[in-house]
Amino acid sequence: SFFFFKQKTAYEILSGLVGSEMCIRDRYMGFENILIMATGEGACFRIWCWFCTILLWLSLIFLAYSLLTRKEEIPINQAYGIVGFAALLYFLTESLASTCCFLLHPTSGGDIYGFMQNMFYTPGHIEMRVQCYHYENRAHTERDSQGNTKFKTEQIRVDTHRATEKFYYVSWRDISGQFVLDTSGAMANVQKAFVKLHLKIDLQFANDGTALDYQKQKESFKWRNHRDTHQDYSEERMIEGFKEFNLVRVSDYNPKCFGLCWYIIFMFLTVVEFYKMYVDKFCINQDFVITKVLSSKGDLSRPEIIVQYQSLMPCIVYMLSLIHI
Repeated sequence: SFFFFKQKTAYEILSGLVGSEMCIRDRYMGFENILIMATGEGACFRIWCWFCTILLWLSLIFLAYSLLTRKEEIPINQAYGIVGFAALLYFLTESLASTCCFLLHPTSGGDIYGFMQNMFYTPGHIEMRVQCYHYENRAHTERDSQGNTKFKTEQIRVDTHRATEKFYYVSWRDISGQFVLDTSGAMANVQKAFVKLHLKIDLQFANDGTALDYQKQKESFKWRNHRDTHQDYSEERMIEGFKEFNLVRVSDYNPKCFGLCWYIIFMFLTVVEFYKMYVDKFCINQDFVITKVLSSKGDLSRPEIIVQYQSLMPCIVYMLSLIHI
């Protein structure tokens, strides 16, 4: 059996909803599927991960050879230095890998629907940032191995002013469309127990007037905070509580040796690339873009505006829930 219900802030998944479909909709919500299937880590980054892994393997072999042969032409300190550099590069790269990020944020199928509705009902912000700085020449002395004193001059950056400001708008509306958690793979293959849900944010301007106001506020913000010789400008488009990587459980199947602790263990064993393949065996990749329109010139809740965006209103569809809760 299945149930249809409407609720804005809380969700409850019952065990009787296995194989069911439910839709939670706000008024004027329509359907438009903008799900984009992901491929996981990009090809270039995966190649880079393998490069760092192989570099670490070769450096360890080089260190072992140096220790065993004790040849004078191969300094031990140099071998240790190469291993240290390769290990640092390897651990930094693997810590930033998307598989690690997904394993850091595990969630259940029920929780992800509540999280997604919260994202739909939370406004987006464009935060503008500036950093002002200048360069100074600093002189200092140092002694070489023979005791000679040398004078050196180096140029350093001195940060002097920092400021942030959010873009001001009067109205917003979510136009993310329909969200459907892809559990079809779990139905076809019992080993597919997780969905790697990769979320992105897209904040758009409702009209040319809003885009012009954004440019004016941006230029005014930069001008008011130009307090030094140089200025770096950056901005971030955000939604409060947003998580980019989400590992969603969609099945009762429990793979062995699956989780962040195991990832760390295999990372220290320098074979985490093979563990990534193992993790991918139990995961379905899915992308979703949370899209919002911002307006500084008018109310987006007017009837004529609602009709314009009707087919893009957010809708959460519960489908094929395989978890018995």
